[in-house]
Amino acid sequence: MASRVPIRQDSDLFGILKDKPLFRGIPEEGIRHCITCSGAECMQYEKNEMIFTEGDTPLRLPVLVSGSVRLGRNSFDGRRSILADYDAPGEVFGYELLFLENHHYGIFAQAQARTRILHMPKKFLTQSCERNCGYHSQLISNMMLIMAEKSYGLNSRLEIMSCTTLRQKIAKMLLLNCGSEMTAPLVMGREEMADFLAVTRPSLSRELMRMQEEGLILIDGRRIRIGDPVRLEEVLNQG
Repeated sequence: MASRVPIRQDSDLFGILKDKPLFRGIPEEGIRHCITCSGAECMQYEKNEMIFTEGDTPLRLPVLVSGSVRLGRNSFDGRRSILADYDAPGEVFGYELLFLENHHYGIFAQAQARTRILHMPKKFLTQSCERNCGYHSQLISNMMLIMAEKSYGLNSRLEIMSCTTLRQKIAKMLLLNCGSEMTAPLVMGREEMADFLAVTRPSLSRELMRMQEEGLILIDGRRIRIGDPVRLEEVLNQG
């Protein structure tokens, strides 16, 4: 069974959350203030214990403190699909459903190891407190940035996945992520990149090698440099 971890006894909590996305720009004393003022609770879950189920009502924002969490969905025929895994301290999850005011999550969150979660009440994230303090305003601003970044990422992926061929998907992915020096750092391995593009790893590796042989890209470890941006853009216009 999940157990409460008293905030005052969780001595490393504020240091762990400092500089994480939700609390970026807020000092430890400010984090302590926000958590105390909001009435947030820190809960500990054992491996395989449910943090929330598909039938639960979204009322609080879960913030990962330690451990790992898996989001998934159960189908009517009993099959289970995995939607995402979270293991970085400070990550938030399930917030889209919180702000959509769904009556039920429709997905589940399950601890994959002994896990601590900070649950922040929804009300604290949607309106300023009576004190109208700067720390609270910064936290709300950070939450809006997290949501904006998630929306941008989803839109970018939609652009990529709407491409017809694997080459076009790779080209779009690189052009969307390249910097001013025409270099796109790969923050994911080949297996992850293949999963992201919904292709097999051998197919991805073959296409990357062909594109390098044609001078479209240059592969250097975990970095890909665009060899010819004009020709790479032309790939997107090919039928």
